[in-house]
Amino acid sequence: MRALAAIASLAALAACVSPAQITTTQLLAADAATSLAVGERVTQIVSSREGGEGQDAIVSLSLRHADGRALSFQEGNHTPNDLIATGAGGALAQIMGLPGEETTRLFHATAADSQNAFFCGPDGPAAIGTYEGADGVLQIVGLRQAIAFETRADGVTEALPYSPDQVCARLRFRRG
Repeated sequence: MRALAAIASLAALAACVSPAQITTTQLLAADAATSLAVGERVTQIVSSREGGEGQDAIVSLSLRHADGRALSFQEGNHTPNDLIATGAGGALAQIMGLPGEETTRLFHATAADSQNAFFCGPDGPAAIGTYEGADGVLQIVGLRQAIAFETRADGVTEALPYSPDQVCARLRFRRG
């Protein structure tokens, strides 16, 4: 019993030391296709907390539909492959159809709950990519599977071609 109390105390102390920063934003459909796919309004909840010493922050993103369904993701910023995919002009920017050397953000689904999916079919996306343009439009692309990588004979790691059939949603929002 004392061990359980000690663990609970340490968890509470850790929460006090590095509380999560939570931002809630209303996203309004920026085009008719997004409105038809997910409705006029989606709530975006971003939670960020410090990682351990020398580690990146842990960023969680939740997209909540007006009817209460929600999809949860965690930012892919911890592995070399994630960094390659999201780098300037990287694989995710190419999948999203972004011109030039745009930098994107990749989020991996954290829970497969077919009851909560509201885009990309009943199971939801395996991952999403996000990009906010200079015009303030937030683009979200749903991916049916993760981006795959291979290491060439010369030791360079690169993303394998991603089939357009594996993109299950292209959404555009304005913050509101």
